[in-house]
Amino acid sequence: MIQRDGLLRLLEQQDVPFEYECHEQVLNMAESGALKLSLDGARCKNLLLQDKQGGLYLVVTTAHKSLDLSAAAKTLNSKRLSFASADRLFDQLGVRPGSLSPLALVNDHAHNIHLVIDNDLAHEPVFLFHPLDSAATIALSRRNLDDFLQRIGHAPSWHALEAKQAG
Repeated sequence: MIQRDGLLRLLEQQDVPFEYECHEQVLNMAESGALKLSLDGARCKNLLLQDKQGGLYLVVTTAHKSLDLSAAAKTLNSKRLSFASADRLFDQLGVRPGSLSPLALVNDHAHNIHLVIDNDLAHEPVFLFHPLDSAATIALSRRNLDDFLQRIGHAPSWHALEAKQAG
């Protein structure tokens, strides 16, 4: 499986422009949100979800949205979605919790994982993602992200994903 340095080399080999910054390791969105980065862009929440039929979905949404899994299941024509385990995350994509991003799909050679991006991110020009390591962040323009995802055979589908209702 490709790790951070291999991913960065691949992006460079494919002439995908990006900005890169190392920082202290973060394990969740609260720690990530507290980071002072010199990079500008949308911080994203990345979730690996599974359904009862064995389908896997890498869902990218806004940093502060608490996703309604029941509504997401309906949107994705699934009966029920749940969070994939840390072991499954590592087995499928070679990353640990906190390091997940669409860039990890470079390790999904069997194309088992469907990439779903929340429409709430549709107007963002630049995205911030961990490059398979939660001690670093890269900034990618939407166009460059789309180009890279096409090259690795993981074009995203964009959907309106609902937030969990309070209460």
